[in-house]
Amino acid sequence: MFRSVMNPIIRLALAPTLLLFYMQYSGAALPFLAPIFVVIFLTMMPSKPPLSLMLKLLIALFFISFVIVFFASVLADTPTGFGLFCWSLLFWGYFRSHIDSKDILSTLILMVVIIITVMTEQFHTSIDGFPWLMCESLFIAIVVTSVFFIIFPGDEKDILPDDTVHQTGEVALAIVIFKATAMWLILQALIGFNSSQTILIAITISNLIKIPTSPAHKVFIRNKLVTTVTGILFTLPVLFLYTVGTTTWVLIGVSIFCAMQLACYAIRRHCRFSIYQLLFTNFIVLIYQVLKHQGADSVSAELLRLLSIIIAILIGGIILNLVMTTIESKDTKLNEQ
Repeated sequence: MFRSVMNPIIRLALAPTLLLFYMQYSGAALPFLAPIFVVIFLTMMPSKPPLSLMLKLLIALFFISFVIVFFASVLADTPTGFGLFCWSLLFWGYFRSHIDSKDILSTLILMVVIIITVMTEQFHTSIDGFPWLMCESLFIAIVVTSVFFIIFPGDEKDILPDDTVHQTGEVALAIVIFKATAMWLILQALIGFNSSQTILIAITISNLIKIPTSPAHKVFIRNKLVTTVTGILFTLPVLFLYTVGTTTWVLIGVSIFCAMQLACYAIRRHCRFSIYQLLFTNFIVLIYQVLKHQGADSVSAELLRLLSIIIAILIGGIILNLVMTTIESKDTKLNEQ
């Protein structure tokens, strides 16, 4: 309907932000899920996705969520068995992301495993209706994504694709095993510490380490981590306005403006799709946390979440450094042979 070179930025700024405010004030359970799904669609699909693909993702997500919930109940008395099952799903998710860094199903798998594990082991809440909740959120995200692609058509051409990495089978398998093990140990440590930011930290780390690792990630660790840390500061204006009691419409307008500035910042920094997705995932979660807490509580909660994301980024950087060391040692041995 409205054709402009700015449409991809407008689409990404408007769709998840407006949906987040709607879901929050309509009293939805886990209101940040659907907006995050929208971010995933818009950052991993630069052009309008076919409806058939969306429906396949919806069916796959329901099946995966149902299977995880089923095994969580069956293996409730055997933590080791449930841990091995979740680790195998993490391995599957990271393996799929190594094959195709833009694989949406791998991102959804990792997110579902993290959320369900935290809900069962830390919060001890019932997850019987979780598959339906996930499917409802994904269905809403599909509708919103399709509508905004119709209103603001155009492909995303300003964000660079992730590097294509070619690794030997032995190296790739070792890296995937290492990532899945590291992610599971970090998740268990966060649950053991009873951190209120477990889901936020775990999703941030998972998004950082899921993409294939190449020598170019040395630059990624030095520069892109700084980009991500700086990007989360775009939520501070919303925090300030919410603290002083600004009306909802002003908050929506400022949030959209900050989202558009965040997109422009990412383009200026020559971010790739994986970092683009991470920036907006953190932005949506932090805006949600601002809306969830009020007054002085919102300030302290937001600062705590900013610190949590910074810690998560540092942990992700350490894991990527270890991965790089593993790759270099493997390559050295192969060259010697």
